[in-house]
Amino acid sequence: MLRVKKIPKKDLFGIFFVIKSFGTTWDSYYGTIDALRPLFELKDFKKNISGFYINRIDGLVRISYFVSEENKQRAISIFKNFFKVNTISEVKIQRPTKTIVAEQYGGEELEERFRDFLALETQIGLELTKADLLHVKRLFATYCWQVRIASSPVKKHFEPTFNKYSQSYFSLTNTEKKRFLRELEERPNWAHMMVNFILGLDFKTYLFRKPKSISEINTILKQCNLDFQIPLDWKPMP
Repeated sequence: MLRVKKIPKKDLFGIFFVIKSFGTTWDSYYGTIDALRPLFELKDFKKNISGFYINRIDGLVRISYFVSEENKQRAISIFKNFFKVNTISEVKIQRPTKTIVAEQYGGEELEERFRDFLALETQIGLELTKADLLHVKRLFATYCWQVRIASSPVKKHFEPTFNKYSQSYFSLTNTEKKRFLRELEERPNWAHMMVNFILGLDFKTYLFRKPKSISEINTILKQCNLDFQIPLDWKPMP
């Protein structure tokens, strides 16, 4: 279990775009995430990097991270050394700068809250995808096309899986769990970040008025060239 820390608003924001080839598009994406897992467990990483989140952009894994001014050079070295040793290709880099990450997600007044959310959803997502990737992809696809469109409560849909597969979520206090689920429910543009990490993309579900059936979702998944389908009798229980 990774440890979530509160991320200071003053911390700088940097990005690495990386990939490690494993064959198909989706094997490469999820394989790159698996290859990165030891990095996030390094003591030096935890000591020098305040927090991070992961998503997929243009076929690459984007690692966005927060770091203090005094630790920024050490942080860059930790990333680059790990990439070199593990033959992970560094495609682009954005050096740490002062950034309002929440500018398009509620504004500066939500900056610290948004940073903490991003770190926590990534931590939970890493544990979920390691435990049962296929189930979790189905969980988030049905969230997009059923729960989110219907504006249904997310607790029933997510919490059984979160409690079973994420020690980080399970270890939260009841108040912290309620807050995290409320953020997923009330802020779909925040939830988008976790959907993108889990599925490798997100869907413009706001264009649709009615939830989709499993058969309809499967058609959409095929059209989007995703590598899984959902059984017609599937339930969001692990």
